[in-house]
Amino acid sequence: MLEILNTLSKSSDPLQHAVIFLFNGAEENILQASHGFITQHRWAESIRAFINLEAAGVGGKELVFQTGPENPWLVQAYVFAAKHPFASVVAQEVFQSGIIPADTDFRIYRDFGNIPGIDLAFIENGYIYHTKYDTPDRILTDSIQRAGDNILGMLKYLATSDKLAKSFDYRHGNVVFFDVFGLFVLAYPARVGTIMNYMITAVTVLYLGKKILQPRNRAINYMKELSVAFGFTLLTAAKLILVHTLAKSSIIRLNEQYLGETFFDVSLLVWSVALVLITQLGLCSAFICAMWVAFPLLTKLLTYREFKQKVKMYFI
Repeated sequence: MLEILNTLSKSSDPLQHAVIFLFNGAEENILQASHGFITQHRWAESIRAFINLEAAGVGGKELVFQTGPENPWLVQAYVFAAKHPFASVVAQEVFQSGIIPADTDFRIYRDFGNIPGIDLAFIENGYIYHTKYDTPDRILTDSIQRAGDNILGMLKYLATSDKLAKSFDYRHGNVVFFDVFGLFVLAYPARVGTIMNYMITAVTVLYLGKKILQPRNRAINYMKELSVAFGFTLLTAAKLILVHTLAKSSIIRLNEQYLGETFFDVSLLVWSVALVLITQLGLCSAFICAMWVAFPLLTKLLTYREFKQKVKMYFI
C-alpha cells in the first residue's frame, strides 16, 4: 500500500477520482477499525468501491476470493487491469458459505456501507499464518511485486473509470469468473452460465438417450451395465483402478474398450446430475461441472466411432 501510494503520488497521469488508503487496526477483534471507519468517518459516504487486501497464508499468489455484491463491472476491471490474474468464483462461494471459520473487512464494507468491492488474499502456506513462524523473511519479493502490479493496475483503471461515479447503476446480478493458468480470466454473467449448463446437460441427455433408444435387448443390457457401472463409480473412494479391476474380473463381463465406454457414460451422467443440482442452487461454481461434462463429451463426439466410419466411407 505504501509503495502504491508513493507511485501514484509521483505519477503525471491525472485521476478522475480520489483514492483513500485505509490502514486498519483491531481486525482480529471483531473488525472494529473498518466498522468504525465505514459507519462514522466523514469520507465514508463518498466511497463508491473498495479493494480489500487480506491474507490467509504467507506469500504466494494473491487470490481474488470475494467480489460484489452483484457488481460484474468490478470483476471486469480486474480482468482488464490485473497483469497476473488469479481468481475463482469457487473460492468466493466456499468462503461465503461459512465453511471456513474466518471473516474479513470485506463483509463490513459490504454490509454496513453497502459498497461493492474485491477481496484479495495471500493463501500459500496457510499453516504458518498467525504463528511464531509468520515472519517477514517468508514473504518473497516476487509476491509483493506481483500484488503491487495487480493492485496498482486496478487502482489506475478504477480511478479513471466513468463507471465508478455511478457504480450503483451497474449492479445486475452475479458473475462467473476464473483464471486460465494465470494467463487471463474468463468472466460472464451467471445467467449466461445457467443457460450454458442446461444446454450441456441437454446434449448429454441426447447422447445417452441415443444409446438407450436401441433395440429392446441391447437397450436393457446397456441399462443394466450402466447401473452396475454407476454403482461402482459411487465407490471410487477405494481408488479408480481397483474399481475397474474388480468390475472387469468379477462383475461385468466386457472387453476393456466397452468397459471404458460404460464408465465414461456413467461419468457424464454423474457430473450432469451434479451440474443440474448446483445450477438449481444458483451457485456460479457449477462451471466446473460444466467443463467436466462439456469437454469430454465434445471430444467423444468428435472422435466417435460412427463419425469416423462415415468420414471413411465418404472418402472411399
